[in-house]
Amino acid sequence: MSFTDMPPENRLSNLLRKWRHPAVPASLEKAVQCLWDGGKPENAPKQLEREILDWLYTFIRLNIKRGPVFDFAEALRTRRADCLAYCKLFTALGRRMGLDAGIVDVLIDSGGRYAPHTANLVKTSGHKPRFIDLWYGSRDIRHRRLGLQVKEGNRRVVRDVNFPELKGLEVSYLPDKCVDGITLYVLGNRHLSRSELKQAVQCYTRSIALYPESIRPFYNRAIAFERLGELRRANSDYEAAFRDESSLIRTIAREHPEITALSQLDEKAIDERGQEIYLLRRGVITGKAVPIALIAARYGIPEDRARAMLSGVERRLTGPAT
Repeated sequence: MSFTDMPPENRLSNLLRKWRHPAVPASLEKAVQCLWDGGKPENAPKQLEREILDWLYTFIRLNIKRGPVFDFAEALRTRRADCLAYCKLFTALGRRMGLDAGIVDVLIDSGGRYAPHTANLVKTSGHKPRFIDLWYGSRDIRHRRLGLQVKEGNRRVVRDVNFPELKGLEVSYLPDKCVDGITLYVLGNRHLSRSELKQAVQCYTRSIALYPESIRPFYNRAIAFERLGELRRANSDYEAAFRDESSLIRTIAREHPEITALSQLDEKAIDERGQEIYLLRRGVITGKAVPIALIAARYGIPEDRARAMLSGVERRLTGPAT
């Protein structure tokens, strides 16, 4: 693994032992021990993949809340993570437990938003992909367009795929160097926002070298070049950013207020069940608002109870922080 901002293995192990731990079923004791020790586990047995995935999702959400932190080490220190830091955590810890896990680019989310985002892909037995999104609150999400690896003949290429197309393809997560490229792009954005233009250009250039398919660094590097007065280089990058429809989809993506506001669920200390009901009802996970009757059936509770829980969450979100 080559994430540029990962802490040393021994430091990560020490931190994990201090986290709150969900109950560990007897079937997962070996996998969880690998998590503490940082050893090289065997691939997770087929019958345990789902159990490990669910336990790890709960473990991370129990200890790391939503927040504007993309750096791996900083996320561990502050116990806050944005979508990218969540993905890095799930990948690093999932691989310790024997999961075949990695990160994908989200280009169009489950609700049809053109939003810069990342999610996790776990290749379960038979290479069937399963998508996990800790920021959206889902262990099995259906984002509409993804950037990932696709097997073409004897090689793997990185390209963008619409979700319905996945059934006919052998896909995998992005190479780890692409994740480093995403990290450098986000770091470049920090420099750009502070008018540290030369540092921004350096980050975007390194990002492009690692993940040229991303396109977004071309657009933001063009902005930096333009502010530096280097118009020829800016125009060249603008042309790259708008060269075709796939590039345009990536370039026009913007942070969506409804999605960034999900951090309020953690800031107001909404419990996980309340969050799930709220996210389903708002259509964040599925892309469409789920009827309250179906939500109640899913959790085996009366419909009026589900409605009351939803109302309680909505009231707390409009009240002062806890």
